[in-house]
Amino acid sequence: MDDISKKTPVSQEETESEEWLVTYADMMTLLMTFFVLLFSMSTIDPVKIEQFGEAMGKELGKKVSQVDGRVSLAQIDRDVKEIINQENIEQYVDVHHSHRGVTISIVADLLFARGSAELNPQVYPILDKFIPKIDNSIYQIAVEGHTDSDPIRSPLYPSNWELSAARASKVVNYYLSQGLEPERFRAIGFAHTRPKAPNTTPENKSQNRRVEITFLAIS
Repeated sequence: MDDISKKTPVSQEETESEEWLVTYADMMTLLMTFFVLLFSMSTIDPVKIEQFGEAMGKELGKKVSQVDGRVSLAQIDRDVKEIINQENIEQYVDVHHSHRGVTISIVADLLFARGSAELNPQVYPILDKFIPKIDNSIYQIAVEGHTDSDPIRSPLYPSNWELSAARASKVVNYYLSQGLEPERFRAIGFAHTRPKAPNTTPENKSQNRRVEITFLAIS
């Protein structure tokens, strides 16, 4: 009777042979979560995808923060946020990511005098902080000028279109003067057509007057 009630012991060999199933199940769970995430996002954010990949890589014991030895968009996003915090310039500079890539947004009043496209030399050190991130990445860089809705008329800038394009070009030319590759840049003026906030208050208009530097996920 005692012999019948005894359970057959599981050999060590059988236990070790089944350990791979745990790792396999974990990997399949992560992959399923990954694909559910893809289908649930109406617009795929490459930074979120990379962040998810990094998290999955950590679970599998791999580091995937770089692509082909170059800095990833997720790493650029983290590094720029760290620069902004270290320099205490949150009031003038912010960073966000979208399906386009990682965007550094700089208040134009910090860069230029009102109605002007001449760069303020005092902001050179801030622009310089982003040079290593541009130089060590593989992404095309879009520099975009934006204005508020107040009309401008001058011999140099008949409208906000010319002013916004000139400001974007000035930032590009500064980076080219620092030795960055011209083939990677594009300068674009959007005038007042893409506001961050309604042009109804001076504070909102100040937000809308900006230059944005975007590391493009897709060229």
